[in-house]
Amino acid sequence: MFGKWLEQEPVEQPEGELHYEALVESGELDEEELMDQLGRDVARNYLNPSELALVFDDLGSPEVADYLRANKFPADVMVRHGDFGEVVTAGLYRRVRRWCVPILKLRYKQTPGQAVQGTDVLAFRFRQTPPVIAVPEVKTRATRKRDLGKEAYNSLEKVLDRLDESLHFALARCAERNHQFLVRHLAALLRRPRERVVERHMVFVHDALVWKDDVVDLLADVVTQRTELTVVKIRGLKDFVARAYQAAETSAGPRRTETSKDTAA
Repeated sequence: MFGKWLEQEPVEQPEGELHYEALVESGELDEEELMDQLGRDVARNYLNPSELALVFDDLGSPEVADYLRANKFPADVMVRHGDFGEVVTAGLYRRVRRWCVPILKLRYKQTPGQAVQGTDVLAFRFRQTPPVIAVPEVKTRATRKRDLGKEAYNSLEKVLDRLDESLHFALARCAERNHQFLVRHLAALLRRPRERVVERHMVFVHDALVWKDDVVDLLADVVTQRTELTVVKIRGLKDFVARAYQAAETSAGPRRTETSKDTAA
């Protein structure tokens, strides 16, 4: 779905260590198809397929939407927008860029309004030598904020200072699901920190109607190490996110009970 929904937009690269990529809606998917698929992906980020199957068994389809709205999906608009940015980022890295994203952190919220601590998303290339960790800092904005890049830069620096805590969290979650391949590789990254490459990434999910590239220029002025910036531009972002969550409440269905292809913890 992500490969059909989003396409690259030509951009001018800033000078220095920042590499900039912009993604815009391709128009390849019609509204109904897009929202159905995106709604399922939103729901999948909050519940693993086995959990959703139990919800359906206990409640039946008509009550599932009420259950998700009350117990899983945040009501606060700012929290919901932040979560949606993480959903988009995880899908982009897993399905388009083909990184390994071993856990979907939104599944581990204790309350819908909680902000999960640590990295927004962790992505890996375990089979490269040395193995690579991508640490994307995600910002979702429906209104313009000129210094968004500086805000993201400061947040990313804080996350990188405590990266091992996020790796331990991912390892524990993978161990709980008995994903031994992931446990071994995550443990090796923790034991031998000098034998890993950490890449700095940022993802801005932004309303296309108010985006301006001066955000990129200002960010380029402060970045001192190679950093990958992806801006996902969505027209009418606030309404788009609301529709995606409405779709998640109603379109998450029995197809989510298939566990064989769902490897995220």
